[in-house]
Amino acid sequence: MEHHQHGEPIEPDSQSDEGYDTATIGSDMTSLKSSVMNYQFENGRRYHGYQAGKYMLPNDDKEQERLDVLHHVFRLTLGGDLCLSQPSLKDPEKILDIGTGTGIWAIDMGDEYPAAEIIGTDLSPIQSTWVPPNVRFEIDDATHEWAFPHESFDFIHIRCLAGSIKDWPELLRQAYMHLKPGGLIELSEGRPHMCCDDGTYSEESATYRWVAEFYRISRGAGLEFDAFPQYADFLKEAGFVNVKTHEEPVPIGTWPKNKRLKEIGMFFEHQFLEGAVDGYSLALFTRLGGWSEIETQMLLAQVRTETKSRKMHLYTHCSYATAQRPLTS
Repeated sequence: MEHHQHGEPIEPDSQSDEGYDTATIGSDMTSLKSSVMNYQFENGRRYHGYQAGKYMLPNDDKEQERLDVLHHVFRLTLGGDLCLSQPSLKDPEKILDIGTGTGIWAIDMGDEYPAAEIIGTDLSPIQSTWVPPNVRFEIDDATHEWAFPHESFDFIHIRCLAGSIKDWPELLRQAYMHLKPGGLIELSEGRPHMCCDDGTYSEESATYRWVAEFYRISRGAGLEFDAFPQYADFLKEAGFVNVKTHEEPVPIGTWPKNKRLKEIGMFFEHQFLEGAVDGYSLALFTRLGGWSEIETQMLLAQVRTETKSRKMHLYTHCSYATAQRPLTS
């Protein structure tokens, strides 16, 4: 298992974390609620029923709150913007959000661009019915042929779908066809890798074992949850130009000395401990890895304990790949 390093080392804070209390986030964040459709229940979590098994993460209220907190983390890494491409979006008329989840990004974009039509698609009907008049949601499988007219979107946004898409070239082929000439695309991920600059991440730790087992099971099943390093090449091969990548460090916890990173880490740790750890692991470990639910939960409890101890100075990244369809094909 590689220990990744990117940019300047993050300095840990030797002082207490006063003012950065993750316990208050749950009451402060309101998740967009869901209903309808048939669902599957497993290990105490709820999963989508449409195209069952295609997406390994849950879709219950706990997962919806996690997604909304993670949305806030992405915005914090971008200084409040909704996407890295936002400064380049000039009076967009039509925007598509693939894998919209709770729909929070699409709703915020609808508020930001009231003259634009925003469409969010997802396998799960968990989006709010209280949306701006220019926003709508559709239940759809983006890996199938898209029903939209070709060359109809100014911007296509795809966030956190690594591990769910087995054929990225095909998905990006469709995205290319459905973008207007000159239209923009953005792929972003909260990467599931662990970085450490100061040697506090031991190979003997439960967290290290968890990450190693996560990759062993997922990659053995043909699922790549850390596909971001390939995104730039995928975009170029699909015909896109002006391909750029950008990564922002995201601490797991409030251990950094830097105040901005400490705030990002506070919110990221909350969604990590309260949702991501078991959301990413339960179905994968028990369906595909041969683990029992009890064995999995015991390992995850150790991961939570290690994270809360602040002894491991771990961080990951919110990572962005942007590109443009050429004005002339």
